[in-house]
Amino acid sequence: MFVGRAEELGVLEEIWSGRSPKTCAVYGRRRVGKTTLIDNFCQDKRHIRFSFINSTEGKNATLMDSAICRYRGREPYGLTTFQQALEILSEIIAEEDIVLFMDELAYLFEHAPHISSELQHFIDHSLKDSNSMLIICSSAVSMIKKEVESEDRPLYGRFINRIHVRQLHYWQCEKMHPEMTRDDALRTYMTIGGYPAYHEVIQDSSFKDVIMRRFLGPNAPFAEEAINMLSLELSPVPTIEALLLDISQGATDAKKIADKEGLSKTICGKYLRAMEDLEIIDRLTPMANSDKKTRIYRIRDPLVGFWHSVMYPNLDIASSPNREAAYEVMYEEISTYLGHRFEDVCIDYMKRRYLCKKIGKWWGWTGEETSDIDIVAEVVDGKERYAVLAECKFRNRKMGVSALNELEERSKYVKGYNNIKFKLFSGSGFTEDLLEIAESRGDLELISLDDLFPGWD
Repeated sequence: MFVGRAEELGVLEEIWSGRSPKTCAVYGRRRVGKTTLIDNFCQDKRHIRFSFINSTEGKNATLMDSAICRYRGREPYGLTTFQQALEILSEIIAEEDIVLFMDELAYLFEHAPHISSELQHFIDHSLKDSNSMLIICSSAVSMIKKEVESEDRPLYGRFINRIHVRQLHYWQCEKMHPEMTRDDALRTYMTIGGYPAYHEVIQDSSFKDVIMRRFLGPNAPFAEEAINMLSLELSPVPTIEALLLDISQGATDAKKIADKEGLSKTICGKYLRAMEDLEIIDRLTPMANSDKKTRIYRIRDPLVGFWHSVMYPNLDIASSPNREAAYEVMYEEISTYLGHRFEDVCIDYMKRRYLCKKIGKWWGWTGEETSDIDIVAEVVDGKERYAVLAECKFRNRKMGVSALNELEERSKYVKGYNNIKFKLFSGSGFTEDLLEIAESRGDLELISLDDLFPGWD
């Protein structure tokens, strides 16, 4: 099922109908749906798709030969180099307007660096004089960005159009689970993230079934998927794993992480930046008068976070053939994890619904203890500027007046905002007394589970 991606498709269509040279670099993590996106764009257009592999230039030239010959309906040319393939493509685009789609081209950049210059020449001398379009795609995010963005690389300036394909939003993933309740679809999203490839294979009717069938048992298909994915993207895997476990267990600043693993701050910083670039981890944005001296890291990717926070501490239990008993034992930890992930869902909602100049979290001293506020957003609404302070609860009980009282009490310690509005997000609704209070106040909004799904694409 193909859902979402309207913005990305719109960009590709705009390039296709625009002026030459028509080029676009598409990149993003594995399994986010890059190839499916481009295939969907190409389905009503004449096109040739080249799928590159992690091998030599000669092997990939043979694959290009096969793709070209399938398109032309003829016998193979016997191509042995990338340049020979480009010469044939120059003939084709001189005759007709087509889309050339080069998938996982970074493999060839790695094994045959000279192809960057050859592709530059093709763009400058063949593609620019045609109405055809060239799309290059890669899961090697850092490599493809270096090739097209670095001034010392041949392809600099040749791919002005770039699309970073990210995970789907929670409201888009819900559409892939029509058999689930909204609550279970959201729980599934908060566990596996917005990877279309994972949602497509899940045909379960409940979140409990997802956990029991996909994560628990001796041969659970998703049990080690997070590790498998990391091993394809980062190295050395043991060190990356250790850093992620440190973060999941509360070592959230670079110095503590480096000290725990006996790494220099420079080396540790290198690994942390690599994970940030892939959006596996990120840093909390300190708002208002929060302590801004310390960078606080957290695991951003839901699937990676679920493995390190829930699966890793329970590996023996999770691999037991008694899935029902394992689920009951792990239930509280799963619920705690989902509660933290619900904050990300609420932030996603805020970013979509409002124009947020800045959004993050507040933490600080509240007289007797250090406390925090889940979401602080600086919102621009026409001429009005105001701050939103929000609390997010994903529990099996309704949110009551005490949650509002606590938020208002903590708000007294947030400095720098004159115009403040409050929002309370709840996955299980609100008590009657809180609903009555909200009706009489213009500075308070209650946002339920259904409110999080306003019918966005």
